[in-house]
Amino acid sequence: MKITNVEAFAVQAQPVDKKAYWGSRAWGANRPAQRMTEISSEYPPPQRRRPIYSQTIDTVLVRVTTDEGLIGYGEAKAPVAPQATKLIIDLLLKDVVMGHDPRDITVLWERMYAGMRVRGHRAGFYLEAISGVDIALWDLAGKAAGAPIHQLMGGAFRNPVRVYASGLPALDINASDEQFAALAEEAMEIRRRGFTGLKMALGRGIEGDLKSVRVVREKLGDEFIIHADAGGVYDRAQALRLGREFEALNLGFFELPIPPEDIEGYAQLANALTIPIASDTLMIRHEAADYLRRGGLDVVQPDVCRAGGMTECRRIAELADVFGAAFSPHVSIGAAIQFAASAHLASAMPNTMTCEYWIGDNPLGNCLLKEPLRLENGYLHTPTEPGLGIELKADALAQRGIAMS
Repeated sequence: MKITNVEAFAVQAQPVDKKAYWGSRAWGANRPAQRMTEISSEYPPPQRRRPIYSQTIDTVLVRVTTDEGLIGYGEAKAPVAPQATKLIIDLLLKDVVMGHDPRDITVLWERMYAGMRVRGHRAGFYLEAISGVDIALWDLAGKAAGAPIHQLMGGAFRNPVRVYASGLPALDINASDEQFAALAEEAMEIRRRGFTGLKMALGRGIEGDLKSVRVVREKLGDEFIIHADAGGVYDRAQALRLGREFEALNLGFFELPIPPEDIEGYAQLANALTIPIASDTLMIRHEAADYLRRGGLDVVQPDVCRAGGMTECRRIAELADVFGAAFSPHVSIGAAIQFAASAHLASAMPNTMTCEYWIGDNPLGNCLLKEPLRLENGYLHTPTEPGLGIELKADALAQRGIAMS
């Protein structure tokens, strides 16, 4: 079996949710102005706390075709400028894999990764492009074998997978009582939908973050799982203060408390706090090894569409397991392929703690699938059909400018 074609499609869908994506509301450049007196004016500076978010729901879908008529689908993370990721696949990666057996997944991954080894390749558009091709190769391998991906990876330790609702932005301390009451009600609605856990997006200032978390904890009770994601906006001292408060509030994990470049700071926090320290910015196993050797992470959260696909995320998860750290796939803005691929990884890895689940109305989610992914009572069922175990609808793809082969 040989690869005969590799296609990449940049997709920019108009949002259907009444609210903007929660990450943009929490950390984007257009978030409301707020008083930040308790935030250090020197470090980290505000300019480091404004990631770019698109006005549309963006991603890159990848389709790989073989001479035997099998088709595999993948997805590359592209929350902004998906055209750039598409061009990398078209101009660089396609020629690397064309003509090869798609079941040679690890070999092809190393060939793609080596293509930019001496030019910069450990994060960003190039690695995200690799991710999309890699997922499509796993889909093909599963279809060729007549088995789901998690079975090719050694079997399912769990199916379904417990997921947490993502996400719920915190409020500034100056928000009104009515706004805090609405925040608590939004959290309660997540619970009514059957979720047993949620993640809050912090970074509104220490006092605002603490009040927001306390309001939600009081509303949901002690048994409900609450994770905290600071988006890397705090310095070490601020994160330590917050972490100690979160311990008293029985939070699940503290994600990206400080800038990801400060690996020593992560080790310091993990050593000082009992709340697990997590990071979703891990892009490659070598980076994960730096954190883990220093004891800086308790939970690794690589994104299958961003961190080198299923091949590299599996390596990161297994590496974490050696160091006694847990695995929790990062799942944010994107299409249904991301959710399915993440479910397979979460099922197959022995050290999976939980998995993220974006709860917004997604114009690229189940609406693309003939059979929607099953989410029941806070558990996502991993598909058991061959490959990713999902089938895309021709009419839904056509609406995105993608014709079925």
